[in-house]
Amino acid sequence: MVVLRAGLCPGLTEEMIQVLRANSVRTVVDFVSSDLEDVSQKCSLSYKALVAVRRVLLAQFSAFPANGADLYEELKSSTAILPTGSPSLDQLLDSGLYTGEVTELMGAPGSGKTQVCLSIAASVSLGLKQHVLFLDSTGGFTASRLYQMLQAQAEDEEEQLEALQRIQVARVFDVYEMLNALQEVRDRLSQQVVSCTGPLKTVLIDSVSAVIHPLLGGRQSEGLAVMMQLARELKMLAKEFSLAVVVTNQVTRDSSTGLLKPALGRSWSFVPSTRVLLESKGAPWEEATTRRSASLAKSPRQVTLFLVLISLLRCCGTSSDTCRGDPGLILPTHGAALPQPPGSEPSLPPDPNGFGCGANRDAGGAGYWKQ
Repeated sequence: MVVLRAGLCPGLTEEMIQVLRANSVRTVVDFVSSDLEDVSQKCSLSYKALVAVRRVLLAQFSAFPANGADLYEELKSSTAILPTGSPSLDQLLDSGLYTGEVTELMGAPGSGKTQVCLSIAASVSLGLKQHVLFLDSTGGFTASRLYQMLQAQAEDEEEQLEALQRIQVARVFDVYEMLNALQEVRDRLSQQVVSCTGPLKTVLIDSVSAVIHPLLGGRQSEGLAVMMQLARELKMLAKEFSLAVVVTNQVTRDSSTGLLKPALGRSWSFVPSTRVLLESKGAPWEEATTRRSASLAKSPRQVTLFLVLISLLRCCGTSSDTCRGDPGLILPTHGAALPQPPGSEPSLPPDPNGFGCGANRDAGGAGYWKQ
C-alpha cells in the first residue's frame, strides 16, 4: 500500500497529510475509500480539494486497459539497453540491462555480486555519461575498487573523476531507510529536479536481502508486507522513469534437493524480470580464483539453458602491473568448462573494458586453451 506523502499528487500538501493522519487516513486506499464529506467535516478541509485529490489518485493508481499495439510502441520508445561492463554477461542478458525492469543478481557470499554492481556503475557512468544511484546496505561499496575499474577503462584522470561524481552512494542499513531513499528519488524525478544527481538511469541495491531478512522471522506478516511495498516501489520506479534497477540477493540450499535457490521466498520471485545466478568457478590448483559463472535463472527474452564464465579482474597497486581476465565462455548448463592448466594462456585476448572478456562459443560448445 502506498503511504500518503507530499508530492504524491498536486494538491496533497504536508499540512493536509498531517490532518488526515490524525484522523487515521494514512494510505491511498484509506483516502479513496473514505467518505469525503465526513472527512471534510472531521478534518476541516475543503470538500472540493479532497475530491480533486481523489480524482488524481484514482487516475494515477487505478488500472486502465490499453491495447497491445500502444504498449509495444511505448516499449520501443522508452526502453534502453545499458552495458554491464562485461561483454559475456551482456550477451547472457540479451545485450545488457533493460530499462523499465528489475534485474536480480543472486549468489553466495564471495560470488561477485558487489563486483558486478561496481562494474555496472563504472560502465554506465563512464561509457554512457549517465548518473547512477548505489544503495549500499552491507557496507560492501569500495570507492578504491570502483576507481580501479574506471582507471582500467579510461586513461584521462579528469574523465575518471567526472565519472566518479556521476555515481551517488547512499548507506541504508534497514528497509525503512531504503524506502525513504527510493521515495526521495521518486519525488525528485517527479518534480524533474536533476541539479544534484543529474539524469539518473540506473539504481543499484546491494543488497535487498540484507534489509528484508531481519523482518521475515516469526509470523512474517509485517515483514512480508514491507517486502512487497519495497517490491512495488522498485517496479514502479523502473517503469515510470525508465530506469534499470539492479538488486542483489543471497541464496539458500533447498532442503529436499540440495540445490541452490534464491532467498526471500516465492513472493519475491515475481518481482525481478531477470535473475542471474553467480557462482565461483575455481580450478583445484587455484587458491583465490577470480573466475565466476553467471547463469540465467529467469528471463523474459533468453532461454535459461546457458551460462557464461566471467572474470573478476585483479587490479594491482603498482603502476607496472596490469589488469587482465579470462575469456567469457557460453556453455550449456549441463556441460562443464574445460579447466585451465597451470601456466597456460587464454586463447582469446583479454577484454579491455575492465571487468570480463568477450564471449566465445566454439563448435563443440566448450572453451579451449593453448599451452
